[in-house]
Amino acid sequence: MDCERLQRLLGGDELARLRQRLARKLLREGGGRLSLSRVSDAERAAVERLIGRSSRQGKSLSVELGAMSEALSRAGVAEDLRAALEALDGPLVDDRARREAQNRCWTTLIEGYGERAEPLGVADWLQALQASGLLKRLARRSEPRGQALLSQAFDVLERLPAQGMTLSALAAMCLGDAHGLDTGKPVAALVRLALARYWRGGVARVDPDERSIWAHAGVLMGGDITTAVLTLRLSVHPGRPLDEALSRYCQQAEPSWLTLRQLLRHPPGWDCAGRDVFVCENPAVLAEAAERLGADSAPLITTWGRPGAAVLTLLEQLEAAGAVLHYHGDFDWAGIGIANALLERFAMRPWRMGGEDLRSYAALDGKPLAGRPTEACWDPQLRTDLEERGRAVHEEQLIDILLGDLHAG
Repeated sequence: MDCERLQRLLGGDELARLRQRLARKLLREGGGRLSLSRVSDAERAAVERLIGRSSRQGKSLSVELGAMSEALSRAGVAEDLRAALEALDGPLVDDRARREAQNRCWTTLIEGYGERAEPLGVADWLQALQASGLLKRLARRSEPRGQALLSQAFDVLERLPAQGMTLSALAAMCLGDAHGLDTGKPVAALVRLALARYWRGGVARVDPDERSIWAHAGVLMGGDITTAVLTLRLSVHPGRPLDEALSRYCQQAEPSWLTLRQLLRHPPGWDCAGRDVFVCENPAVLAEAAERLGADSAPLITTWGRPGAAVLTLLEQLEAAGAVLHYHGDFDWAGIGIANALLERFAMRPWRMGGEDLRSYAALDGKPLAGRPTEACWDPQLRTDLEERGRAVHEEQLIDILLGDLHAG
């Protein structure tokens, strides 16, 4: 190796692009003809000087790598072109091949957990981790760390559902660290993704917050005594810890609050198989039903706007118990968004929420519509009808109509 002559022939910053293209051609094809466009004078002169070709004009350049390799060897500058390039810039590494090899390693790592994923119904979650590269990012591209994170995530998922266990207790049991599932921790991110989209049907379609995601698996964030749902006349089977109190509320037709803690730690034995249970958006409807209908009202729940963890948990329990759920909300863009989320998540029927219903309210005034227009998943015509009306219809304007349905129900 004549390093001094090699440096004069192919070294320097002005020939860096030429050397990179030569190296890439060698790595990917082993040789052949290299074509360069927009060549500089320095690049053209270096090639022509090396292979002894007469000077030419133009912005493109074509050269056989074999000819360059032979010229370097014949002149005693380097054994061949590859040796020359490595002497100038270090060992040749095919970045694309290296990335592909790394991706194969991550694929093998993730696929190795297929047997643990199948019983949990989260095989699609594993595929999503591979496709998105989430596990690799959380592990900072360290395969041993990625394997540890994925194993810990499965340890948590296999412990679920948990009947009212706190998040810190679950983390301590599965990870040996009470804060191991706190927001921002990598294992928590993996488990939340599984719970939100794949585990037991997922909850992503109801746009859940973090509390709702964990509640879907029976896990309490903190005490969860401030997250509650307001109900009226939900009947229960006797025998469970809270059922006597709930039965009294039902008999007296008094509204009752149920906290997420109560729903998860002491799930009531709901007596609602085949029965209609109505769900409304605004608490004013429930208050009027209790005041004016009392014991003549059908069972009623209010979401109080966008449903939180307690509402979603109660609806899951009622659906599992065989209730026939009906939903009514505001006729505005936000109300349609809430209804879409609920009707897509649950086997729930729209309750006076069609375009025909809206048209029958033409005489009612209302606030101008605000926000982005939204399609209604249960009635494609509703968006057009609402846009033509230009004003919202809120539940408080329809209380007499809704109470008539609750009385009949």
